[in-house]
Amino acid sequence: MRLVSRMYDWMSTTLKGRFFTGIAFLILFGGLLSILPLLIFVQEQREEDALLNLNGVLHMQSELLSEWQDELIRDINYLSELPEASSDDKKSFYEKLELLGSNRILFYDLFYADEDGDLLYNTNNQSETRKINIYDTPYFQQGMEWHTFTTGVRLIGENDIRSVIFSAPVTNEDGRFGGILAGIVLADDMRHIVSDFAYGETGTVYLVDKKGTVLSASSNTFPASMKNTGLFQDALQHKKRTEPYVNANGVESLGQYTWINQEEWVLISEVSTAEIEQPFHDTLFFMAIILLFVFFISYFFTRHLIQQITGPIQALLEGTSILRKGHYDHRIDENAMAHSAKEFSELGRAYNDMASDLQKEQDLRLHAEEDMRRTNEQLRRLSLSDGLTGIGNRRYFDEKLASLFHTASKSGQPLSLFLLDIDFFKMYNDHYGHDAGDRALQLVAAALDETAQKYGLFTARYGGEELAMILPPGSQKDVHTIGVDLLAAIQQLNIPHISSPTGVLSVSVGIATMTPSPILSPRLLIQYADKALYKSKQLGRGKITINSLEP
Repeated sequence: MRLVSRMYDWMSTTLKGRFFTGIAFLILFGGLLSILPLLIFVQEQREEDALLNLNGVLHMQSELLSEWQDELIRDINYLSELPEASSDDKKSFYEKLELLGSNRILFYDLFYADEDGDLLYNTNNQSETRKINIYDTPYFQQGMEWHTFTTGVRLIGENDIRSVIFSAPVTNEDGRFGGILAGIVLADDMRHIVSDFAYGETGTVYLVDKKGTVLSASSNTFPASMKNTGLFQDALQHKKRTEPYVNANGVESLGQYTWINQEEWVLISEVSTAEIEQPFHDTLFFMAIILLFVFFISYFFTRHLIQQITGPIQALLEGTSILRKGHYDHRIDENAMAHSAKEFSELGRAYNDMASDLQKEQDLRLHAEEDMRRTNEQLRRLSLSDGLTGIGNRRYFDEKLASLFHTASKSGQPLSLFLLDIDFFKMYNDHYGHDAGDRALQLVAAALDETAQKYGLFTARYGGEELAMILPPGSQKDVHTIGVDLLAAIQQLNIPHISSPTGVLSVSVGIATMTPSPILSPRLLIQYADKALYKSKQLGRGKITINSLEP
């Protein structure tokens, strides 16, 4: 009792005792106040990490499934594009179907249906798909639109066999739609196409169709359906899921999903919440032990170091944070380090020297990047510009047409191409000389480019005296009106041409309009525009001909 009394007197009456008692109380109290939010943060971070890892697993599994699907689609596409597929005599084509069917044992059946949807040939004589018409099926309708297609799980035949169908269109000898080639994979044969890797020891990845039926999983055993789970219901509504749910096995889990195969299938990756929370409980225990240890150590060192360390470190931390944001002109005030230890003063000077060097390097780098950017821009403009007329050259035209053709193909909007040719230009050169011809070509190009800019067209020199203009997809401009304005722009130049029936220089215009698709080439649009230009010349030149492929 006497020892306790003496300790109490020392802590309550002496300055040193009060100081030690106050420091100990502050450290313990502060530690207890900080441990709770820290642990909450650890738990939340653990869940965020789990969601990220689940999404990472989904991404890898999606890529593997895409490769598997692409491999089967490539086989179907390869056969559908063979010359034998377009021939009226399909004996050789059927032989190749049999060959693929024997090599690709995953295909339960390969069949060919004509343009009316009637099945003409099956590789599997016992197939449930024989003697039926598939005209109204989604995959046949997609084939009529010249698209390959992979279905979800379908029930085929009288026995309702669960299957997935891969299909591709076939052309006839006239280049028209001649039917489809399709391969059937039984759903039961897809049980092991999902790779066996997942997140965590309790993690599983499921491949599920949009009815909730489980097609495959990363584990050997899996439930037949995910229909009634909260995550699958969220997937149907495309809702993001971050909260735990009860999975098909009755276990509280955390999961993520992603739709694949044109939203016919959904990949689900999940892990039990117990596995996620276990590190949290372990962390709680070890943090309590570490905190007690740190409290005792901190007690002996805090009173000697707090004043001399906090100020310099804070200045360095703030300076580092500012420097990290790119403000290299920041410097630490030397007065802040004047009363600190020698090491901190030297560290402050080293920081300022480093900031100065970084600022110099940043300035040099910015100047170099700006010079490089200007040089690259100049080189690109030169590489895409015609040296004589100043408008785009053939390379510019090819790149722009390919880019806009791809954009129009994705959006399903029409794309228009104008081809213009200067009438009797060879006679003009022969009579007035090539210098005059170059000057005339420059004037024509400038006038056409000015008109084209008014309508948002891209202009280029296609070759010689031939110019090209592209009307981008989505434009509401009337191509005939644009063509009339182009002819008027050349007419207003009033360039004398003694060899022309009109006495002045004129141009002929050919216009082609079509809606691109992935199976078509920009070359087709050029061919139709060229035909229209040829027709304008046949009609007497100085004319407009429109060749529209739109329905």
